[in-house]
Amino acid sequence: MRILGPGDIVGLVNSTYAADLFVAVVTEFDLFTRLAERESATARQLSELLEIDERAADVTLTYLVALGLLRRLPDGAVQPAEPATRYLKAGASVDLRHYAGSVSNRPGVREVVQVLRTGRPAPWEGEGGDWLDRMAENDFADTFSAAMNARGVYLSPALAEALGEIGRPDKILDIGGSSGVYACSLVEALPGTSAAVLDLPSVVDVSRESIAARGLSDRVDVIAGDMFGDLPPGFDLHLYSNVWHDWDPRAIAKLAAASFAALPPGGVLVDHDMHLDDTKSGPLRQAEFSVRMMLMTTGKCYSTPELAEILVPIGFEDVHLRPTTAGYSVVVARKPA
Repeated sequence: MRILGPGDIVGLVNSTYAADLFVAVVTEFDLFTRLAERESATARQLSELLEIDERAADVTLTYLVALGLLRRLPDGAVQPAEPATRYLKAGASVDLRHYAGSVSNRPGVREVVQVLRTGRPAPWEGEGGDWLDRMAENDFADTFSAAMNARGVYLSPALAEALGEIGRPDKILDIGGSSGVYACSLVEALPGTSAAVLDLPSVVDVSRESIAARGLSDRVDVIAGDMFGDLPPGFDLHLYSNVWHDWDPRAIAKLAAASFAALPPGGVLVDHDMHLDDTKSGPLRQAEFSVRMMLMTTGKCYSTPELAEILVPIGFEDVHLRPTTAGYSVVVARKPA
């Protein structure tokens, strides 16, 4: 991949853990040899075959389909594609499993193997504690917020453009909004709109400083709180930007239900993230990021149909996707008027 702009740099960072997953499934689990013995396999069947976590199996299959090593069948199952059967299974005349084995003892690969077997997230960036526990530490929260702000500076204008196309909101609640970069960009792009950022007490001082530095304290408020509690009323658009990929479907359903309860009739819910295509066959950039989320959190990247399965039973309608930039997109849903 040639670096032609900031989106390519974001994509490169997001891909950091994907090669370790490839090495792990080839060397530790001999995945392609074992799949070649079957007509096809679903994520659940792969989980049982390899004795690995089902969420991890699902993310693994999507990544390998995006690489072209597996092909997705109409029923959602997979089978090995030609490059895998020629180079990555026992009996191949050019058996590159052995070459992959030369890096199989790297710490990152061993960490991937542990997550695949247990389903439990690895310590955040190799250090003690998971991401949520560490967010209670002010130093870590500051560093993490700065990283999210750096990415948000690039992504937020395209997000604002996409939201402007679905109707101008009066008040936006940016849930888990960290530095407030998205809330600030949205109110700048949408005259007459105001916003509030809801985040953890360990984060909100950074939020206030960042918003003040942009000269937008009069239009963007900050609320310290827990997004898994009751959400404040009075906002007609709820934004979750790069939040849902940290959580499993049950947690996402809890967040969406709280939004549904707090939004007025006709209110809009927006999930801004990297989303998989409808068949979960890629794209590769999104599949690589899903690997990172699977390893470091209890979540992954989701497709629009997967999110619709969560949102529609809650009561949301018109669930659809709009692309933004650099492989990111928004899934939009509306509370009936």
